[in-house]
Amino acid sequence: MSLEGKFRKKETVADRQIAGEAFLIPICGQPVDLQKIFILNPVADFVWQQLGQEHTLAQLQEAVVGHFAVEPLQARKDLEEFVGRLLEQSLVERIS
Repeated sequence: MSLEGKFRKKETVADRQIAGEAFLIPICGQPVDLQKIFILNPVADFVWQQLGQEHTLAQLQEAVVGHFAVEPLQARKDLEEFVGRLLEQSLVERIS
């Protein structure tokens, strides 16, 4: 799967903070499938919030490295995995 281009979160996904935890909940199609709900750690929640606007992986990497104590290569690897999973679950869309 290519992770080139820009990405943004889909409008068919609700994000909620409950008891200090961040959740992603798909809100279209079948009634909520509990296996499709994502619980986000603080870094994933930060990335999700960034995806409110269009961003490339390089832009997301720069934002994560600037906000968290993480090496650029580790940030890139983690972003590729996370954004790839979001794409597979149709929670984000590729813009270009």
